[in-house]
Amino acid sequence: MVRRALRRRPVRWAMRVILALVSLAVYAPWLANDQPYLLQAVDRGAFERACGGLDTVLQELTDAVEEGAEPDRLLGEQRALALRLEVLRTYLPRTRRSALDRLEAGVERLIEAGASGERLASVRAEADQVRALCAGEVPLESTLSFPLLASLTAGEVFFMVLWGCLLWFLWRGIPMASRSGWARLAWTLLIALGAAGVWRAWGATPGALLAAQAKEGLSRQTIEAERVWFPPLRLGYAETHLSESFRPPTWTSVSRIDEAGHYESGPRRPVPDPVTGFVRGARPIDVRYGEPGRNSPWRHPLGTDELGRDLLVRLLWGARVSLAVGFFSSLLLVVLGASLGAAAGYFGGAVDLCVSRSIEVVQSIPAFFLILAAVALIPESSLHPLFAIVLVIALVRWTGMARLVRAEVLKLKHQDFVLAARSSGYSSARVVFVHLLPNALGPVLVAATFAVAAGILLESGVSFLGFGVKHPFPSWGSLINESRSLDHWWIQLFPGACIFLTVLCTNIVGEGLRDAVDPRRQV
Repeated sequence: MVRRALRRRPVRWAMRVILALVSLAVYAPWLANDQPYLLQAVDRGAFERACGGLDTVLQELTDAVEEGAEPDRLLGEQRALALRLEVLRTYLPRTRRSALDRLEAGVERLIEAGASGERLASVRAEADQVRALCAGEVPLESTLSFPLLASLTAGEVFFMVLWGCLLWFLWRGIPMASRSGWARLAWTLLIALGAAGVWRAWGATPGALLAAQAKEGLSRQTIEAERVWFPPLRLGYAETHLSESFRPPTWTSVSRIDEAGHYESGPRRPVPDPVTGFVRGARPIDVRYGEPGRNSPWRHPLGTDELGRDLLVRLLWGARVSLAVGFFSSLLLVVLGASLGAAAGYFGGAVDLCVSRSIEVVQSIPAFFLILAAVALIPESSLHPLFAIVLVIALVRWTGMARLVRAEVLKLKHQDFVLAARSSGYSSARVVFVHLLPNALGPVLVAATFAVAAGILLESGVSFLGFGVKHPFPSWGSLINESRSLDHWWIQLFPGACIFLTVLCTNIVGEGLRDAVDPRRQV
């Protein structure tokens, strides 16, 4: 069925666009991020802060030991000291780290054996040697770190590995509808789960101390870098540039800004007051490390929002939310609707009556307003808004899938292969899930494709009204709501174009699948 649908050129192009959008969404952290892939540098600012806070931590620790403080307080002071010593150990040469080890060992003996004049004197002597290292001009060693990798979560690693394997299968033309294809899919899921588990357990990268504020430290020159590899778009989805609030796309002539921060042309060009001649002040643009120049066409190709966040970067990251809601809500409603519809069509009687009346009750309530009410009433502390939207969409829109599957099962359950399976003594569950549902998969797949487009539109509408994911996380619907003024046309144009293109391509694929299933179209 899928191969018959892909014979049509519009369906092939629509499928390629969908695969490209999903790939951009899954690998958005690798394409647009303010964290570098690789950073070999010395964080001199962190080293100086660790040196400056060492005396205070040691004094509080010795005071706590002398006072016989509670174990929790002693443990907290010991951890604070260990953190500062770890920073010093990261950048000091190996030949100079013995003083740190002796100080740490002396503190452990002091805590275990209690305060005494000899132990306190030993700790103070070791501390003086560490202070001498901080005060002297000791050459620091650079540390190799991978800040972008350190920022990835186990869930992101799972979907990256899973989608990469699926793309490889598509590239090699490996069929997934056969038994061997399902086995490959199972192995792919296991590999992705294994990668996520390994990442969650051992995902911390060396030199993770540099990962938190790498770009800010590089811009302020508190981090002295030897090698830096940044992604193509060197901006974070929540990184703000307040001096570039609602800046038009930088390839337009009206977006040019001078060194003082004033627009050179267009409606936002500063005009002196006719009476006083006063010109409103502006804030110069802060061009941070690795970013394109002030008036480069590639600085903000799609403009910025109210806080100066790059719209292109937020579109890439927002695709993760919008497409995830569309695909996962469709998957969930297919599972729910197909199960209930198959049960109603196969068993009939009271089961059919209960499912049919439930369908009528749910369909009598306006779906969009029910989703709004449910998302607004579900507390964010108990369920993430993204999961709440997916769950509510599936619970509201499963009815159409259930009616479709029920009709298919009513048509198929009297066929010879079903009667043969029942006469062989197979259980009802095996008859339904092994014999009936696979033969009703064609219409279900078509309906699921249209459900993806409907889920994206619903999520966009909910986020546009402010009930979706919360700031600073973006979605295509919430991006449109950043401004409703026509002066900021890029805010409505580009996210709306993404929604339109995705829904259009999804509907084209659905039409192609429907034509492939319909025997009259084949004739």
